[in-house]
Amino acid sequence: MTTGTRLAVTAPGLLVAVGLVLTAVLAASTMPARIAIHFRTDGTADGWGSPWTAFWVTLAVALVAVVLAFSALRWRDRRTAATVLLVANLLAGTLGSAWVVLAWTNTAGDGTLSPWWTVPFLLVAVVVAAVPVLALFRVAAPVPAHEVAPLAVGPDTRVAWRARVGSRWFAVIGAFVVVLGVGTAVWTASAGVTTAVVSGLAMVIAGLAVLVLARVELTVDRRGLRLTSTWTRIPLMRVPLERIESCGWEQVSPGQWGGWGYRISGRGVAYVVRSGPGLVARLRGGQARMVTVPDAAGGAAALGALLAGRETV
Repeated sequence: MTTGTRLAVTAPGLLVAVGLVLTAVLAASTMPARIAIHFRTDGTADGWGSPWTAFWVTLAVALVAVVLAFSALRWRDRRTAATVLLVANLLAGTLGSAWVVLAWTNTAGDGTLSPWWTVPFLLVAVVVAAVPVLALFRVAAPVPAHEVAPLAVGPDTRVAWRARVGSRWFAVIGAFVVVLGVGTAVWTASAGVTTAVVSGLAMVIAGLAVLVLARVELTVDRRGLRLTSTWTRIPLMRVPLERIESCGWEQVSPGQWGGWGYRISGRGVAYVVRSGPGLVARLRGGQARMVTVPDAAGGAAALGALLAGRETV
């Protein structure tokens, strides 16, 4: 990795942290004990709070992003490192630029803040996040595709393969979000039924969606490839055998697909729960379906036998 790449990965987060500290030092003598932190659409303040609580929280987020940036230089899996750093830098960039602008508004400004300031907040966050991601993806090693010999079976043999895979983290996060949604609905019930439903229902639905992904079953048989939630039996992925052109397995990185969970990208659709082997079905037309599963080679061999049997019919 070149010096320029290292700087591209680490400098954005460092600049956010340094900018925060410099702003705090320069504004400390004139900063009031309570500052405007929330504004109406016309720019006038309608909420106040301590500037230093927000500062320390924001600085902590920025320092975490810096630590992750330096750690990313050592990660073998550059794509996953880029994905993790993307989230951290987006958060650090947004919070950091917001605190700097709030400090300026309450010390040197007139105490008002236009809603249009949201645009530069987001622009700073995008730049801070995008530069390291692009740098890490440029030095990421290519992902080799592994071909597997089809199972040697007779012409009348019925071939089927099944595996279960999942993530405890998905179960924990899903359950937490459901409970949080119910709690939010109860807490906001005093403001009206509509408010309670809108605020709580979205989180409950999101939590249930994560729970559906917590444990899945992958099946390969004469009908093709199917991925089904073991808890609800909801089909998450269904590919008829006639649509599959070839198959194999890859050493999958979550960063290849933009993160964990049910992923949709230009390459196709994937279910990703961890780094490791993944069964890949390449479709007619160029897209793919991929599922991370420990015995991906075994699944590819079974699917290969089914494809070979189809060609001999």
